[in-house]
Amino acid sequence: MVALASITSLLTGCSSDSGSGGAGSTGSGDPLANVTAKELIPSGIVGLGPNGVKSGTLDQVKLTEDEVAKAKARKFRVGIVMQTMNIEWSTEQVRAIKDRLKEYNAEVVGVVDPNFDVTKQVSGIENMIQLKPDAIISIPVDDTATAEAYRKIGAAGIKLIMMDNVPKGLKYPDDYQGMVSSDNQGNGAVCAQALAKFIPKGGTVGVLDFGVDFFVTKERMKGFVDWMKANRSDIKIKTTEFLDPANSGKDAGNFLTANPDVQGMFTEWEVPAVGIDQALRAQGKSVPITAVNIASDVAMDLATGGNIKALGAQVPYDQGLAESDMAIKVLLGGTVPNWVGFPSVPVLQKNVLDAWKQVYHQDPPAQLVKASEATNGGK
Repeated sequence: MVALASITSLLTGCSSDSGSGGAGSTGSGDPLANVTAKELIPSGIVGLGPNGVKSGTLDQVKLTEDEVAKAKARKFRVGIVMQTMNIEWSTEQVRAIKDRLKEYNAEVVGVVDPNFDVTKQVSGIENMIQLKPDAIISIPVDDTATAEAYRKIGAAGIKLIMMDNVPKGLKYPDDYQGMVSSDNQGNGAVCAQALAKFIPKGGTVGVLDFGVDFFVTKERMKGFVDWMKANRSDIKIKTTEFLDPANSGKDAGNFLTANPDVQGMFTEWEVPAVGIDQALRAQGKSVPITAVNIASDVAMDLATGGNIKALGAQVPYDQGLAESDMAIKVLLGGTVPNWVGFPSVPVLQKNVLDAWKQVYHQDPPAQLVKASEATNGGK
């Protein structure tokens, strides 16, 4: 996504009390100044996968040399059905899938981009089935509304590997053969832990929650709320919903106007985080925001000391590699775990460049490097 054009706000906030998860108090310091990203990493995978399953391991997905040789000889065909291609999480998933499948002499027959539209995704799934790929790798726009379309994939004899979510009612391993995601509850906990350091005792935080039946966003919300209840029960949480990511800024603005006591905001991915940031700027306010995912716009705001204070990042490139391996292994007759989860990657102003490299397996954009060098010595 395009970086925010003008980021001029300076880092403000509250200096934290001593001790883990301590409440903030009004002051001129940065409460995350003495916090390292490593300190925010949860101990192990916090969440569970679909139907409450524990995460499997990457070793269970990795192909043997013999399997790689067999895959190259078979020349499998794989389709990709995304929820949108307008975010870096999606483009990096697809890049990784293509990179890995190329190693196995497999063909990507097409990429469906419904732009968060259920009707377009259902149509895209049906069209992809007509191409008769050996496997489809996909993420649903809506867990419930797309379920029947996803059932048709297995009925057509096509293997199905899910990203992040499993549509309602689909059974493992009959309807789908595996799912890959980041530890979304863990990412929510990372965001809560970071945001809590800005909030004084008895303060109030707002949550801009995605009001659609979407497993991973609900997991992030659960991780955020559970951490707050366990560690900062003094903080009051107010929640509002948005349905259309494109209108999240308007929804955030209405919420902030109606709740002037809000001292921090959390939302479940970078698109609504940008909406919150834009709403705050329009109102002339500076409020700390935490969210999930690292993308160009939120990374730039974080690097330059804007309203974005911390992120809990997924690892979309690594996830794409694992999804590809899953697809090939099941096509060769193997079995993979119901769910494989990747640990959270906390992102702060001080480690934004290193985190970008870890998440995307690429050097960060030149503009982000320049901004980080100007504010943080290039770290």
